[in-house]
Amino acid sequence: MKDVEVEKLKPGMIVAQSVINSEFVVLLLANTVLTNKHILILKSLQIPSVKIKDEFDLSKLYQQALSLKSKTSSFAQDFEKIGKLAAKIFEEVKAGGEIKTATAILVTKLLPLIDNPSSMNFLFSLSNSTPELSYHGERVAIFAGIIAKWMKLEWNDIKTIVTAAFLHDVGKFKFPVQFLIKHPADLQGNELQLYKTHSQIGRTLLQGWKFEPPIPMVVFQHHEFMNGTGFPLGIRGKDMHQFAKIIAVADAYDRLMAERPGFVKKTPFDALSLLAKEQYAHYDPFVCMPFINTLKDHLIGSQVTLSNGQKGKVVFFPKDFASLPVIQLEDETEFDLNKNREILIVEYSIKG
Repeated sequence: MKDVEVEKLKPGMIVAQSVINSEFVVLLLANTVLTNKHILILKSLQIPSVKIKDEFDLSKLYQQALSLKSKTSSFAQDFEKIGKLAAKIFEEVKAGGEIKTATAILVTKLLPLIDNPSSMNFLFSLSNSTPELSYHGERVAIFAGIIAKWMKLEWNDIKTIVTAAFLHDVGKFKFPVQFLIKHPADLQGNELQLYKTHSQIGRTLLQGWKFEPPIPMVVFQHHEFMNGTGFPLGIRGKDMHQFAKIIAVADAYDRLMAERPGFVKKTPFDALSLLAKEQYAHYDPFVCMPFINTLKDHLIGSQVTLSNGQKGKVVFFPKDFASLPVIQLEDETEFDLNKNREILIVEYSIKG
């Protein structure tokens, strides 16, 4: 990887590290192949330089080394294989086919990942994961299953939750491709109303494929909020199915963590803080608290870089329900982010 001044960039170069401006907004994702348009935009935004893949990064030897490293993780291998199966399932949805049998096979393959000790650390490494719906469904299914396990639910219930979580956005596959590439935050008017029909479409599809209750209802409710401000019906938490509440949290976390051009880069610490803030209005605290507390445990020991340039290590989270950690800086002083909220964690490396 080499640092190249924007004035020296050329079309065809490959971005090695996501380009982020001073406001931490993602401008270009890693692995983007530069075009003249990209370079003009970077110049107009006065970005000084970009990390570009060099000859070694692109060499066959280096790619083989990366492949070998990936193969040391059975979780990573299984995740990728399941992702390919998920993509085939959703292609079948687009074609009007039936997916119940294939989904059952996929869920059987997903369930062991929930018990894998490497699952959380691997999913943390996917913070800049593709927003593609098939992989989003796979990640949400794993997160939802992990939450259900932390809540000590019965195994059959966990299986049902994983199935519904994988299929929670199945209704979106009936939308045009050009619509799906848009972020929900950019939708207005008729487009927003169309977007809000995807949970209803999903329920109808699942009922037609004879998925057992409560899967169709859970998919229908996964965008409802505890305070009644969600959709499609605007029901309150007391009327929501417990499994829908679990998927709502898993879905929110994964959507927050996906890097998208034009949006502020997020870290697990941002997601944790937002979930803690919204756990009464939007999300069920009986679902959020196990997730938040376990996230905190996994994040302790992480190496971080702060928005002021300082580096350090996460040493603990205060016990008073604080959503942000205390950092031990390189000079061994402690820095409480809860008391300095203008300072953000912009980079992190999970322990282990």
